[in-house]
Amino acid sequence: MSTGNQKNASYPEEPSGRTLGDKYFKEFVKLVHLSVRSWWWGEPLFATLGGAGGAWLGHDGDLPIEEALGVAVSMVGVIIGSVFAILAMITRACDNTFLRKARKARILPITNYLWPFFTVIAMGILSIICLLVVAGVPEEAPTPLRMMAGGVAGFFVLWTLASLPPALGVLIVFTRLVEKTSGISE
Repeated sequence: MSTGNQKNASYPEEPSGRTLGDKYFKEFVKLVHLSVRSWWWGEPLFATLGGAGGAWLGHDGDLPIEEALGVAVSMVGVIIGSVFAILAMITRACDNTFLRKARKARILPITNYLWPFFTVIAMGILSIICLLVVAGVPEEAPTPLRMMAGGVAGFFVLWTLASLPPALGVLIVFTRLVEKTSGISE
């Protein structure tokens, strides 16, 4: 058995001359590229539809904007809570042992996996602020003001909702990397 084969003896699927880090990093890049390429249009598209829907709800005083406001606040609250729970799970997985293995496998920095969740949180906070503005706009306010407030709120609410699937895709990729680094010796 040659030196190269001994080095990879515990990982028979690994071809000689490549490191585990190269393999997993290339797999990660491929998965993220597919995820971003297939979803890059989704968030702005859904946000624009949400803006149009919010403006429509603000257009007419007879439409149920209060009910839609309650549903939107509930959804954004649940999403932000879920994202904080996911971030807690990810940061819990980042103990010293995992970070040493991740450095060895060249899959650092870990913050690359956290940015989609920060985006969801930022959009959720903007959604809540805009929803507060919508709740504060009186029914007697001019129609363009109600439409603008509803449109901006709808835009951010649906952007928050549309940001969740890509973030969950990153969670799946991160979970796979945690699983694959478990086979790397310290």
